[in-house]
Amino acid sequence: MGQPAPKRERGRRAQRPRRPQQRSLDTRERLVDAALEVFAARGFDGATTRAIAERAGVALAALPYHFETKEALWRAAAERIFGLLHTHFEAHVGVDAESDATPEARLRDWLSEFVRFAARHPELHRFMLQEGTGASPRLSWLVEKHVRPRFELLRDVLARAQRQGIAPKGRPEHLFYALIGAASMPYAVAPEFRRLTGDDPAAEPLVEAHVEFLFQLFFSRRGRAA
Repeated sequence: MGQPAPKRERGRRAQRPRRPQQRSLDTRERLVDAALEVFAARGFDGATTRAIAERAGVALAALPYHFETKEALWRAAAERIFGLLHTHFEAHVGVDAESDATPEARLRDWLSEFVRFAARHPELHRFMLQEGTGASPRLSWLVEKHVRPRFELLRDVLARAQRQGIAPKGRPEHLFYALIGAASMPYAVAPEFRRLTGDDPAAEPLVEAHVEFLFQLFFSRRGRAA
């Protein structure tokens, strides 16, 4: 019988199977990142798996190994951007309905962090605009899985703030979309903003200025009757 392999050699052998697996995981991550960018820019119908594979630097023939269909890749892209949003809010604001903070404080925290997230991830608004303009099973899944829970949580906070005279009167869902649009649009159309103003909307001083402007726009109604 031969001598047992040294511990170092046995360790190398144990690690070898992990390398192809890690490469596969890295490839999948690149595909999802590329898919999010392409779907956000072109929509589901306009995006092609070839364009996604090229952006990811992956051979087109390898794509079915990771995602059997284009829709599976689209869902992975949706999960990626909403996962990032959830993680951001969990870290900076909290995502539970129960909170000791006042409605005004909750709204201010939510709005400021959403603006900062939108500045870092303009693909969220672009992705939603692409998918939200036409009815489809994808949109139904997206709304029920990711949009409705956040909408219902924020709608309740908005309604309480309206009753207290903190936020503008009107239907809470209208205020919800006004907040989303106002917070996101400079970053969703960043190339236009830069061309028009000569400034980068995602630059930190401009992000902070945008947050403060939105505070004044939406939360300067303290004491008005609801």
